[in-house]
Amino acid sequence: MRLSFVRKGLLEYITKTIKPMYRNFDKAHNTAHFQYVTSNCVEYGRELLSRGEDVDLEMAYVVGAFHDIGLLEGREGHSKYSGRFVREDAVLPEYFTGEQIELIAQAVEDHSSHLQYTPRSVYGKIVADADRNNTVYLVFSRPIKYGIKNESYRTKIEHIDRVYEFVNAKFGRSGYVKYWLDIPKVTREQDRVWALLDNEQECKKYIEGLFDEITRGKYKSNK
Repeated sequence: MRLSFVRKGLLEYITKTIKPMYRNFDKAHNTAHFQYVTSNCVEYGRELLSRGEDVDLEMAYVVGAFHDIGLLEGREGHSKYSGRFVREDAVLPEYFTGEQIELIAQAVEDHSSHLQYTPRSVYGKIVADADRNNTVYLVFSRPIKYGIKNESYRTKIEHIDRVYEFVNAKFGRSGYVKYWLDIPKVTREQDRVWALLDNEQECKKYIEGLFDEITRGKYKSNK
C-alpha cells in the first residue's frame, strides 16, 4: 500500500511506535489486523473521494492505525480507551489541529460493531466498515482462533457449533453488524457470508475445515 499522502514524520511515528504495539494483542488484533484495517480505510476513503465526498486520506489512515490501541487497557471498552489515547497522544498535535484530533478520537470510539448510534463522522463510518473483517475467511477464522485460545475446554464439535451461532448472530441476515458505506467489495463479501450461513450443514463443514487447518488437525480439549 502506497502511503505517499502521509507525512514522513507521522508515518515513521506510526510505523515505529504505534504499529508494534499491536504485537502485544491477541491474534485477532495483531499487526496483520492493523495492516488489514489501515489498508481498508485508505481504500474506502479513495472510493468516497471518487464519488466527490470530502475525505482526508491521511486522517483515514491514522484513524485505522489508532482504532484498536485501547486494547492496551483491556478488551472491554477498548474503543473508548482508543479515543482517550488519541486525545492524549503527544505526537499527533504536531500534525493535526485540535479539531482534527477530536475527529480522529471520535472515529476510533465509533468503530465498535455494538455501536448503538450512527458514527459521528465519515471517518467513523470508514473505520467501522474497515474493521468488520467481513471476508468469508476472516469472519469464520477469527472466532475459531479466539475460541482455541480462550475456550480450550470446548470439544471440536462445540467450537464448530459456537462459531456458527456467533457468526450468524453477528454477520447473518438479522445480525447486529451494520455497514455504513456502500462499498461494492463489502457488499459482495456480505452476500457470500449470507449464502454460506443459509446452508447450516455446508457452513459447519467449512468451519470444520478451517478449524483443522488452523489447529493442523491436532486439537485436544482440556475436558
